[in-house]
Amino acid sequence: MANKTTDVSAAEVVELLEIEGGEKVIIFGAGNGDLVIPIAHKTKDRVTALEEDESLLEKLALRAEEETLSNIDRMPSGLGRLNFPDASFQRGLAAFVLDNTDNLELAAKEIYRVTIEKGIFLALGYSKDQSADLVADKLQGAGFEVTNGQLHEEVYYVKAYKA
Repeated sequence: MANKTTDVSAAEVVELLEIEGGEKVIIFGAGNGDLVIPIAHKTKDRVTALEEDESLLEKLALRAEEETLSNIDRMPSGLGRLNFPDASFQRGLAAFVLDNTDNLELAAKEIYRVTIEKGIFLALGYSKDQSADLVADKLQGAGFEVTNGQLHEEVYYVKAYKA
């Protein structure tokens, strides 16, 4: 399978996240940085990139260095309990990882916990997995207001707003 994020417009993701330049962002499933790099360019604050595969984090480090970005923090981590204080991030992104997590309900609650009031969280996934409704349901159950949409026919998004 090709790199999942190559089919996704980083500009569309940045627009959906409503990044204006001063937001602290957490990214789950950061991979080698296809979405992390454009987001880090867009905000002056910190971008925390979480990825279970440490070799991908090393690639992300090299890419960040090439682009002279110094605002990316890389952490080997999945989607379980998060080691961050409540309300740590204004924006969050999970790219193609929520449909594969063992405990989506816990992940949704943790994402809600670390998102500030009026914060935005965006989940991306493959439409063929038909998990958009499940992801939306779990995020809504955690307390978010959600809307679903399609980036294109193969990729859905769930945009979650913490009121």
